[in-house]
Amino acid sequence: MNFAQLRAFHAIATHGGFSAAAQALGVSQPAITQHVKALEQAFGARLFLRTGTGVELTRDGRDLLPKVREAVLTLDDLGARMENGRALRSGHLALGLCAPFIAMPILQRFSALHPGLRLDVRFDNSGRLLGLLTEHRVDVVIVTLTAPPQGFVCERLVEQRVEILVPADHPWWGRPSLQASELSGERFIFREEGSMTRHLFERGMAARGLEITPTLVLGSREAVKEAVAAGLGLGIVLSRERGSDPRLRGVPVDDAAMTAGEYLVTLPDLRARGAVAAFSDVARQAFA
Repeated sequence: MNFAQLRAFHAIATHGGFSAAAQALGVSQPAITQHVKALEQAFGARLFLRTGTGVELTRDGRDLLPKVREAVLTLDDLGARMENGRALRSGHLALGLCAPFIAMPILQRFSALHPGLRLDVRFDNSGRLLGLLTEHRVDVVIVTLTAPPQGFVCERLVEQRVEILVPADHPWWGRPSLQASELSGERFIFREEGSMTRHLFERGMAARGLEITPTLVLGSREAVKEAVAAGLGLGIVLSRERGSDPRLRGVPVDDAAMTAGEYLVTLPDLRARGAVAAFSDVARQAFA
């Protein structure tokens, strides 16, 4: 067993396939295949199962992944210490993001400081990203939470509130704020189940004795924005994620508690490792 085999295993688990792993590591697919075969022989067990859409980890592979990821981050950290203090010249960091408008300034600063570090970024809702973190499919996530969950290392970066997203021709366009009771009877467009924005809105409405049923459910923030701009209904959006689209405006609801924090989250055994620690430092500075 050697480090090249471990890196190949980790890349396949992270990227979901042999071809994508080879591309990410800059090697041939046959080389990746040989590394995995050698690693499976060393462990005496299969680590991957091929599926119609890629590969899945076996039980032995799932058990191995956290240990390999920690080893990869540790060696990246050691390399940085030997080369130039703690300046990371190379390595890999898998990120999970639910809020691009929050994360992009952090990514810009981090990439400028560590241009040799390869970033693998996944966008999803907060619940699924925490699941990927638990499975060691990503190293650190930025997610929207009402409270930090147990078992993770969580740092609150900034607060957000839910606003009603209205198009330019709507009567509420010029309103400074709304009351919850005014929302009844309006057509609403929601994100999918599991969306923290949706959870905050539904909880806030329930506290006011209201139930808002969506007329349309879409799977991304961008799709909701386009649907609102097209006049299909009103949307809900977090205050720092509405962007600068001139066709849309966010209006707060004064009498409904619909706030949450944007958190930087990782696992306890990864918090001080190489690229994770460096990314965490940059995220803190961005919102200091």
